[in-house]
Amino acid sequence: MIDETNTIDERRLIIPGLAPLYRHVAPLGYALVRVSMALLLIANGIDKMLYGGAARIAAGNITSLGFPMPYAWAWAVALLESFGAVMLGLGLFTRPIAFAMTIMLAVIAFGIMIKRGMFWTTGGIEVALLLGLVTLAFVIGGGGRYSLDRVMGREF
Repeated sequence: MIDETNTIDERRLIIPGLAPLYRHVAPLGYALVRVSMALLLIANGIDKMLYGGAARIAAGNITSLGFPMPYAWAWAVALLESFGAVMLGLGLFTRPIAFAMTIMLAVIAFGIMIKRGMFWTTGGIEVALLLGLVTLAFVIGGGGRYSLDRVMGREF
């Protein structure tokens, strides 16, 4: 679990008068990143589940990777990006969900997008790599202070 202690050294701040504000909002930073990540992924999951995105990625990207049963993999990605994103946002089973997302994003980055280069403007690996590193951080750090994992008293 990440150490989220509220120690703010006022002597090191450029504006020391903001120390009380920092003490109050600093613990929310980790949860903010977790929820933001979930919102980014859930939009893709909804597209895949409701608007034909699963069929598009099965017909194109997953087939090009040579995976067997591309439609099954496409639906697994759609479910992970939708329901898994909700669970990540809530901090429920954070580590296993984040682990699955890290693998998914690594396959997307290095199996599909690397051919297009680095930058997002060409459809490259930049965004998938960043999101994958964020999910890897959740694998390492868990759900954090404001998570259902913490409420249940269990870290998975």
